[in-house]
Amino acid sequence: MTQRALAWLWAGVLLACAALLVSQLRQADFWDTRITALLPASDQDSLVQQADGQLSVAFEHRFVILISGPQPVADAKALQQSLRDAGLSAEPLTNRPDQALSAYRYGLLSDDLAAADNPQWLKRALTRLLLPGGSEALAQDPFGILDSWLGERFGASLTLREGVPTLQQGDQLWALVSGELTGSPYQMATQQKLTSALADFHAQHPQAQLLRSGLIFHAAAGAAQAQREMSSLGLASLLGLCVLFWLVFRRLRTLALLLVPVACGLLLALPLTGLIFGGLNLLTLVFGVSIIGIAVDYALHLQCQRELVAAQPGRSFWSALLLGLLSTLIAYLVQLITPMPGLRQMACFAALGLLGAWLTVRLWLARWPLSVHPATARSAAIIAPLRLATGQRWPWILLALLLLAALALSVGRLQFNTSLRQLNPSPAQLIAEQQQVQSSLQQPSGSRYLLVSAADQQGLLQRLERLDPALQQLLSTGELSAYQHPARQLPSLQRQQQNRRELRERYQQLLPQLSAASGLPERLQQQALAALDEAPLLQPTPWLSSPAGAADAALWLGEQPHGEWVAVVALGDATAAGEVVLQQLAQADDVLYHDRVTALSAQLARLAHSMASWLAAAVVLLALLLGWRFRGAAWRALLPPLGAVLLTLGCLSLTAGVGLFHLLGLLLVLGIGLDAGIFSAQEPDSEAAWLAISLSCASSLLAFGLLAFSATPALHFLGLTCLLGLAFTWALVPFARARRLDHSR
Repeated sequence: MTQRALAWLWAGVLLACAALLVSQLRQADFWDTRITALLPASDQDSLVQQADGQLSVAFEHRFVILISGPQPVADAKALQQSLRDAGLSAEPLTNRPDQALSAYRYGLLSDDLAAADNPQWLKRALTRLLLPGGSEALAQDPFGILDSWLGERFGASLTLREGVPTLQQGDQLWALVSGELTGSPYQMATQQKLTSALADFHAQHPQAQLLRSGLIFHAAAGAAQAQREMSSLGLASLLGLCVLFWLVFRRLRTLALLLVPVACGLLLALPLTGLIFGGLNLLTLVFGVSIIGIAVDYALHLQCQRELVAAQPGRSFWSALLLGLLSTLIAYLVQLITPMPGLRQMACFAALGLLGAWLTVRLWLARWPLSVHPATARSAAIIAPLRLATGQRWPWILLALLLLAALALSVGRLQFNTSLRQLNPSPAQLIAEQQQVQSSLQQPSGSRYLLVSAADQQGLLQRLERLDPALQQLLSTGELSAYQHPARQLPSLQRQQQNRRELRERYQQLLPQLSAASGLPERLQQQALAALDEAPLLQPTPWLSSPAGAADAALWLGEQPHGEWVAVVALGDATAAGEVVLQQLAQADDVLYHDRVTALSAQLARLAHSMASWLAAAVVLLALLLGWRFRGAAWRALLPPLGAVLLTLGCLSLTAGVGLFHLLGLLLVLGIGLDAGIFSAQEPDSEAAWLAISLSCASSLLAFGLLAFSATPALHFLGLTCLLGLAFTWALVPFARARRLDHSR
C-alpha cells in the first residue's frame, strides 16, 4: 500500500474515532469520577460501598451557613430568600420532628430526665405550667418529656427567633441557614448560582459574618481556583510556547502543524479507551494529558530534521523515531499486566495516544510541504556550542557525585506519601469554617463512620444503644466532635418499654403532688395516665419512611443478602486519642470502623506502589532493549531518562514524599528523556536533534513545569516533578552527546 493510501486510511480511522467519541459523550455514565473504580474489585467491600453511596447522597447535597452580625436573624431571612430565588433549596436544617414524634413521646426519655430526681421533675412541671397554654400541655405532656428528648437529640442550644434557628455562643448570636441543593454540587451552574447569591448578599450586608459548611463550597472554591490558574498559568504557558516556537520557526503554519499530532493522538485514545473499558475515569484523562509533551516531541524532531538536514528524512531518522515510540510504549504497556484496572486504563490511553501521534507524524506531517525560515538554522547555531569539550574531566566527576548523592538520598530518605488530605485543594479558611460549623452544631461529617450489624432490626437498635455511652463519653471529653446513629431518634422497643415503665412509676408518684401544688383538677391526672397507656411504640419502618426520619434513613443500610441488619454511626472529627477508642470499639465482630479519607489514601498508595514497581520493571526492559540496539553507546540513550529520574527522585526525597502525581510526572520525564537519549545515541553530532531535544524540553517545561506554581496540590506535584525532571533531562543531553566517552566510534 502506498504512503498516500495509508494517509487516507489514517484519516478514515480518525473520522470513525470522532464519530464514536461524539456518541460516547452523549452517554451520562461515560465519565467516571470514582477513585475506587481504578482498583481491583476485590479491594472494594460491598457493604462499605453501600454505606459510602448512601452517605454521599445524604451529605453531598446539604449545606449550612451560620450568620453573625448586627442583625443575624434578619440577615438569615434575607439570605434564605435569596437562595430560594436562585433556585436553591434553603429550608431550615433544624426542623425538629415534634409532630411526627408526639404520639410516641412516652417511649422517649432523655438521659438528663432519667437521671433527675422527683423534686426536679416536679419543678419542671410547675415551670411549664406558667408558660402560655400550660394547663393544656399538662394533660398531654406534664413533664415535657418530648421537649427534653428533642432538646438532647437535636441541640438544646438552638432556639427559634422569628422562625429562624439561632445559636448563642458567648456574646455572639449566630443565625442558621441550611438546606439541600436541587442540583449536583459538582455542576458549574449550581456553583455559580450559589456563588452569585452569596456575593450579592455580601454586597448588601457587608457587616455580616458567614461560616460555610458543605461540599458545594469546596467544589466551587476548587472550580474558581482552576479558572484563576487557567487564566494565569495557562495564559503564561500558551504565550511562552507561542513565543518559543515563533522565535525558532517563524511560521504560523508550522506552529499549527506541531499541534496536529497531539489532537490526533487524543482523538484516537479517548474513544478507543472508553470502548475497551466501558467508560473513562477522569484521573485517566489527567494522566493522559502527559502524552502531549511526548507527542509534540515527535513533531519537533521531524520539523527540525526537515529544515536543517533533509526535506525527506532518511531511514536512520525514522528508525530512531520508531525506537523512541517503542521504548516509551514499553514503559506504559508493561502496566497492562498489572492487577490494577486504573493502571491498565491509563496505560492503554497513553499507548493509543502516542501511537496516534506517531502515525500522524509519519503519514501526514512527513508529506506536508516544507516551509523553511533562516531563524531555525540560527537557533540551532546558537545552542550548538552547548556540549562538553573533549578532555574535560571535572564535569564528569561532578555528574558522578550528583548521581551518587541522588542515589543515596533516594535509598535513604525517599518515601511514598499518598495521603488524600495532602491533595485537598480547599482553602484553609474554608476548612476552618466547616470545622467550626460542625463543632458548633455537633454535626458528623460523614467521612468516617462505624458499621454496626445484628441479626434483626431490634437487635441492631439495641447494639447501637450499647455503643452510645462510649460515644457520648468521647463527645463530652472533646475527643469526638459529633456522632449520629438511628437509635438516637429511634430507640429499640426494649428501651421504649423500659422508658414507659419508668414514666408510669413517675406519673403515679408525682401527678398527685403536681395536682395538689397547682390546683388542677384530678381528671387531668386520669387523662395523662390514659394517654400513657394508649400510646403506640415507635417502629423502624414508619419512622424511616417519614420525612422526619429521612436523616436516619441515610444511616440505615437495612437487611443484607446474608440476613444481617446493618446501620451506620456517622462520626465527626476525632483526636488521636479518640481514634484509638474508635479502633477499640471496632475490635468487636459486629462493628467495623471505616475512615473514607484514610481508605482512599491507602487505595492511592496501592495504585502508586504498583505503578512504581511496574515502572521499575519497564526501566529494566528498556535498558536491555537499548543495550542490544546501541551496544557500547547504550549509555548515551540511557543517561538522559534514567539520570533525570534519579536526580528528580533525589530532590523529591527532601520533600514530604512521592505520591501518585509525582509518578505521573516521572512518566512524562521518562518518555521525553528516552527520545532525547535515543537521538543522542543515534546522531550525537546532529544539530537538528539537539535543537529538537532542546525545544521538546523547553516546551514541556512551559506546558507542565509551570504547574509547579499551582495552588492545587495535585497539579503542583505533577508540575514540580516535570520542572525538575525536564531540566535535568536537558542538562544531561550534552553528556550523552559528548565525544569523549564514545567508545563505539
